[in-house]
Parts: sequence; C-alpha cells; structure tokens
Amino acid sequence: MTKNDGHERLKRRFFPGKEHTLRHRIAGLSLLVTAVMLTGIFSLVYLFVQHAVFRHLDSELRQEASEFAESLRIMPEGIAVQDEREWMERSHITLDFDPKFAQAVTANPAPEIVRKTFNLYSDTLAYTPGLIAVRYFSTTVGTDPVRQMQSPLFDNANRLAGHILVAVPLREALLLLGDLHMVLLVTLPLALLVLFFATRFIAEKSIEPIERIIDTAENITRSNLDKRMLLPERRDELFRLARTINDLLDRLGGAYEREKQFNADASHELKTPLASVIGTLEVLIRKPREQRHYEERIGFCIEELRRMNRIVEQLLLLARLDGRAEKPERKPVDASRLAAIVIDRFRSQAESRNLTLSFRGKENTTCLADGAMLEIMLENLIGNAVKYASEKGSVTVTIDPAGRVVRCIVSNTGETIPEENLERLFDRFYRIDASRSSRIEGSGLGLSVVKKLADAQDIVIRVNSGKDRDGTSFILEVPAAPNDDRQTA
Repeated sequence: MTKNDGHERLKRRFFPGKEHTLRHRIAGLSLLVTAVMLTGIFSLVYLFVQHAVFRHLDSELRQEASEFAESLRIMPEGIAVQDEREWMERSHITLDFDPKFAQAVTANPAPEIVRKTFNLYSDTLAYTPGLIAVRYFSTTVGTDPVRQMQSPLFDNANRLAGHILVAVPLREALLLLGDLHMVLLVTLPLALLVLFFATRFIAEKSIEPIERIIDTAENITRSNLDKRMLLPERRDELFRLARTINDLLDRLGGAYEREKQFNADASHELKTPLASVIGTLEVLIRKPREQRHYEERIGFCIEELRRMNRIVEQLLLLARLDGRAEKPERKPVDASRLAAIVIDRFRSQAESRNLTLSFRGKENTTCLADGAMLEIMLENLIGNAVKYASEKGSVTVTIDPAGRVVRCIVSNTGETIPEENLERLFDRFYRIDASRSSRIEGSGLGLSVVKKLADAQDIVIRVNSGKDRDGTSFILEVPAAPNDDRQTA
C-alpha cells in the first residue's frame, strides 16, 4: 500500500463528502429514531404536567364553588347572600394574597350579578347563560389569565336558578408550564447532539473490524492469496463475515492453484503431441521419400492428433462437470449389456497384447444411472485395465447385483498401485510412475473423469490394490433400479 493510498483511506474515513459512510448512516438513523421518540416522550411529559396542573386547579375551583354556593340562599324571587363571611375573606378582597374570584349570577332572561368578590373591582367573570352542567375553561380577567369554573345552581324544584362563577389566577401555572416547555426545548437538541456523537463513536468502534477486513481485502492480490482476515475475538456476525471471507479465499486460492496446475499440465500434454506432429512433418518436407515412409509418418501424425482430440474432449467434459453444466439423466440401465458393448471395443487391443478379456455377471442386471455417463466410466476403467495389465495377463469385468447396489468391478493382473499413491489416483494429469507412464499412452485424465461422473450420480468408487494382490480392481457401486421397472437404456 502506498502513502497516497493511506491518505485517500483516511480522507474517505473522516471526510466522506457526498458518500455517506456506514457509521454516519447508523448515527443518523439512530438520531432520527431517538428524536422521534424523545419528541413524543417530551410531549407526553408536558401534556401530563399540564393536565396535572389544571386538574389541581379544577379541584381547587370545585372546593371554592362549593363554599360559595353554601353562602347563598335560593328563593323563588331570586338569589341572596346569606353568609357574608365567605365573600369577605382576604383572598376574595385583595390581589396580593392568593386571590380567588367569585361571582353569583341569576338565570333570569336578563341575567343579573347578585354578588361578586371585591378583588374583581370593575371586571366581571366570563358567563355563558343557560348552562346546566359544570364547565371548566381558561380565560382572562382584565389582562390576567385565569382558570374559571361555571357551576349551575338549582332551586328546590330542580329548576335552574343561577350560576356560581369561580376563578383562580393562571399566571404561576403558566410560568411553570413555560419553564418546563423551555427546558424540554433546550434539553431535546442537547440530548440529540450528545447522542449523535456517542452513537457515532460506538458505531466507529463497532465498524473497526470491518475496516480491517476492507484493508486486508484491498491488499490481497494473486501474489498473496494465502493472506487471511484476522478473526474478531467475539463470535458474532463480524466473526462469521471474516470466517466466510476466509473460506471464500480458501476456495479461490485452491481454484487458482488448480488453474495454474491445469494450465501447466494441459499445455504440457498438448505440447508433446503437437511437437511430434510438427517435427514429423518438417522431416517429411525436407526431401522426397518413398510412399510407404509417407504413409507411416502420416499415420503417426493422425494417431497423435487423435490423442490430442481425446485430451481436449476429456478436458471439455471435466470443465462441464466442474461448472455443473452436465446434468445426469438417471434412469434404469442394463449394466450387463452396457459392459458387454464396451468390452467388445477393446478386444482387438487386448488380443494384440495377448490378454484375456472376460465378462462375468447375470444378464438384465439393471441399475439406476445415466447411461451415457456410465458408458464413459466403464470405457475409461476398462481402457486403463487393458493398458496397464501385465503381458499375457487378464482383464475381467464383473457385474454383481448386491441388494440395493449393483457392483461393476474392473480387474486386471499385473503391477499394483502403491498405497501412498491411492489418494491422488483421481487427480487430474496424475500418473503414478513417470518412467512407466512414458511407455504407456495416456493423458492422466481418465480416472478424473470417472470420479467426477461418479460424484454426479451418487456412485461410490473404490480401489483395491496392494502388496497382497496381483493387479488392481476398480469397484463402482451403482444404485440398483426398482425391481418392477424393466425399462432399460
């Protein structure tokens, strides 16, 4: 990483510009949600306090109204004050000591004020004629805000005789609510500001492992595919992310190594027959030769080109299997008939090496497989058995039904495979003995194709070879077809 790259990363981290980083989005969303929640909570607090204040004032008004109503006498001809003491209390005649205002009004068509407290002076309380229910409301006396109650008065015949109006000052209550409102307005933005920076700090600390993952990923190239993410201590989502990326890098590294090996081996396998063909043709054109010599050399070139064609076909088949483009069509297949067909293709080659090529098994032994794929597998296995069998030896193909599987066994006599080579036997281009392989034609792809085709069809493949055996046996365990299904491919 260059110095400019480091500066650019720091610039993106602390000065994102138009790009909103994850930590800013987390802080912003948290701020928005919290702002909505705090606004709702503060509004509820304000409304609750307001309701509590007015409820207290309304309770005080009910008590005062009850006391004033008791000081009045309701008569058929009107309303009269029978107890002056209530009206003469200090709070009812002055404004400097917890003032309370009261006013008695008749319910005549032309309402008249029977009595009002002295501290009202020339002012009167707001009045609504004909009201038969208790009413609480906020209004003003002169220029001063008050909380007022209007309560109906009924005579003995339950007829509306008048109203008693009682009011108390609202100034102190409004000052209290105003102070609370101001506190909430100031506290909200301050709380949100603190929360934003706190959330951003926490988000930044939480995202530090992601930053490290990004830095590591940016520095991984083909030359250091073995580099891995540092796993966090806590086994949380970030731990899973880092582990998943490491697993992905493992797969990419393996695929890259396989690609390099594949390219190297494929180029070598194709280069040898190409060089042989080119060399042979160059020799042929140097000077005129007999027709027989031309025929021999051209026949050799054709065989080399056919070998190249087989290599290319198997490479393409492996590529399709790797990409899962080749889907098996599994259906009942007569394994005995298929094995007999493949055996006939190798009889002339076996006879040329004085080999005994034989078949053992019952007819109409049906298994569940893709017929074309199973034919390729048997062809590769029998072909290998014929090539690597000892001179004047034997190759035996056995089809053995064994319960839920059908065993297809290809055995030969001759040299065995060392135990340490069995694990790599199905690797691409792997050949056991280089000196022996140079004498026997082959590309090292046949068993790789067999293994891929077996895995695609849920076929188990095993190898028996070792010091106590004469030769090698390849065993395919193919799922048996249902007994009542006689359709064969």
